[in-house]
Amino acid sequence: MNPILRLKYFLNYQWRAKTKYYLHSPLVYQFYLNVLEGHEDAPLKSIGALRKQLHNNKTAINITDLGTGNLTTKTICDIESNVAVRPKYGRLLYRLVKYFQTANIVELGTAIGLSSAYMALANPQAAIISLEGSASLINIAKTNHAALGIQNVTIYQGNFNDILPSVLKQHSHLGLVFFDGNHRKQATLQYFNLCLEKATPDSIFIFDDIHWSEEMNAAWAEIKAHPQITLSLDVFQFGICFFKKEKLAKEEFILRY
Repeated sequence: MNPILRLKYFLNYQWRAKTKYYLHSPLVYQFYLNVLEGHEDAPLKSIGALRKQLHNNKTAINITDLGTGNLTTKTICDIESNVAVRPKYGRLLYRLVKYFQTANIVELGTAIGLSSAYMALANPQAAIISLEGSASLINIAKTNHAALGIQNVTIYQGNFNDILPSVLKQHSHLGLVFFDGNHRKQATLQYFNLCLEKATPDSIFIFDDIHWSEEMNAAWAEIKAHPQITLSLDVFQFGICFFKKEKLAKEEFILRY
């Protein structure tokens, strides 16, 4: 991450972001009220309590990057603070899944299981498949899910290029896809196009770190311009895409969050 470039993107976002008072789209206005401004439910508090424990856990684990083959060592507290979804955006995931009651969820990038936990507790009836390259991270994720009583997440271990096509064959359609495992343009677009084949008018695609780098910024620009996407929302960390057929014209919104 280039901090100067990141600051440039953030300042541009702050300048252009709109609040609910400037929204004329009923769908986007309701999204703002129910997802961006939603309430603090009991499941969110249970995840918050778990995060406090993880934040103080200095256990070191070895992580192998399947893309590069590099082995790194990180503490659980470092992963919770710097790798896992931030609490603010975890709450957004939770409220989005709860509001739209999405099922058939696929997540690219499990890490220590926090993002999948937010989605799983938002809709216990949803079937969530999460993909992760690191076996050691999967072990931590499963422990965290068990601590929260989560039973609707299945984790597959392996390289996304190898396992994503077989996972998609299990679904006739996708309710929600959370893209959070590879922050390179080519890989992001590759996974997007694979999942696009299973998208329906009710599908929601969420992309993490859309302004993390020039590559991701360019990937987001290409994704939101795709003709199948009729509505895109930029909340800085996330880019959220909808495929609503009833929308007569493509719309893009930058929302303050």
